[in-house]
Amino acid sequence: MSVTRIAERAGVSIATVSRVLNNSRPVNPEIAERVRQAAEELQLPLRTSRRRGRKSGRGGAVAILSLGQSYREWFEMPVIAGVVAALTRAAQDAHLGVLMTEMPDPNQLSPILRRPEVEGALVFVNSAIPVQSIRFLRDQLPIVRVMGGQIATVDIDHVGPDNNSIGYLAAKHLIEQDVTQLAFMTSEPTWDFSKLRAQGFIVAAEAAGLSSKVYLRGEGKLPLGLYGRNVAAEADLPALVAHLARDTKGKGKLGLFVSRDEETVRVYPLLRDGGLNIDKDVVVVSCDNESVRLSSLDPRPASIDLNSPDIGRYAVRRLALRIKHPTEPPVRILVSPRFVPANEESRV
Repeated sequence: MSVTRIAERAGVSIATVSRVLNNSRPVNPEIAERVRQAAEELQLPLRTSRRRGRKSGRGGAVAILSLGQSYREWFEMPVIAGVVAALTRAAQDAHLGVLMTEMPDPNQLSPILRRPEVEGALVFVNSAIPVQSIRFLRDQLPIVRVMGGQIATVDIDHVGPDNNSIGYLAAKHLIEQDVTQLAFMTSEPTWDFSKLRAQGFIVAAEAAGLSSKVYLRGEGKLPLGLYGRNVAAEADLPALVAHLARDTKGKGKLGLFVSRDEETVRVYPLLRDGGLNIDKDVVVVSCDNESVRLSSLDPRPASIDLNSPDIGRYAVRRLALRIKHPTEPPVRILVSPRFVPANEESRV
């Protein structure tokens, strides 16, 4: 009961209070001081024991956590499943056990994260989750955010793909196909990684002296200004592709970058409905390199591989360092993507 009252007063989890009491693993000094201060204010004894913990990576475990939604619906996506597999392999290579868990309510700590053997978490964050909720989790145990994109400076370790480079690679390949115009398309314009991929794409087009246009699917207030000077928006994907087809006809070959394979499989038949011949009128580059999706497309487009093995290795390495050094400044690690030609088999 004393531990529960201290946790409530300090605004941390019971597990965090336990870590301070047992000195079982490093705790951010600011958090530890809050725990001690809460105990003092409540006039409760706070007796800490000598540290009995093991070296990180020898017999401990890490959690792979879905924050803001069920991991079943998220981790079944081919691109995310590939990254989860890479994280699992990297953790096992470091002699760490792996536990899967979820926090649909980001302010309700998962019971798995309270287990004494769980040293930290590799976290997939739903784009709608406010940063305060991620900080709440960071205050409970060491974490590293995996995947996604961030434009702002980081205050939590983050390992993910270099989204600017993804857009640049896509544009560079399309320019080499002797296209006369370039276009970027996304159905998720509010996501940070969509903005970053578009920026890399636009920069490459400008450097080559080619005009580019951005096509966004969405309703309500969209961040149009973040996508450059030449932007079109429609409420649904069929209307958006029809808009692109009208803009394209009679102006030569179009180079189109669709921001995710999941969207590309929906865009392909809509391009044909709009009277565009794929390869002859429009060359497509996709992103995520998901074999299960791309194998259904004819002709199969080129795609950008996010390099999940390196994402897994760097994320586990960073978490091990965060566990050992909880007060180090946060770090962002961007992993270089790989261009996959249309005739090369996907790895995912």
